[in-house]
Amino acid sequence: MPRYHVVEAGRVVNTILADGPNSLPGALLVLDNGTAEIGWVYDDGVFSPPSPTPGPVPAVVSDRQFFHALAISSLITEAEALAAVRTGDIPTALQVVIDALPEPERFPATMLVSGAVEFRRDHLLVEAVRLARGMTVSEVDDLFRLAGGL
Repeated sequence: MPRYHVVEAGRVVNTILADGPNSLPGALLVLDNGTAEIGWVYDDGVFSPPSPTPGPVPAVVSDRQFFHALAISSLITEAEALAAVRTGDIPTALQVVIDALPEPERFPATMLVSGAVEFRRDHLLVEAVRLARGMTVSEVDDLFRLAGGL
């Protein structure tokens, strides 16, 4: 059955049956064939479901998850991911970041990347990699979400 959708700020906030009231003060009413739902987006004459809300960002992921996610995201190669997990080899993209650190920070960073069994989202080296790679905070969060699901 056709319905009117009450749209405010581009979102469906209520639905009224087509044979119900045909006006509400200050609201945009849009007739639909019954597909849109409350919370859907209305833009340029088209209804669409809202983007899914991303899940929580894992605080910690294993080294396997971390390097696997980097490979899936094409930040390192699959061969580099396998070598990192098998032998502690540092992928080139991460070595470049380590080499750019001040001298006193290089050895601890090398030890961490080559020997860690887990990686923390809030570690300063993760932030250094983010900045060096020109990544946004959201992109790193998405990388950790991806890793957490592997």
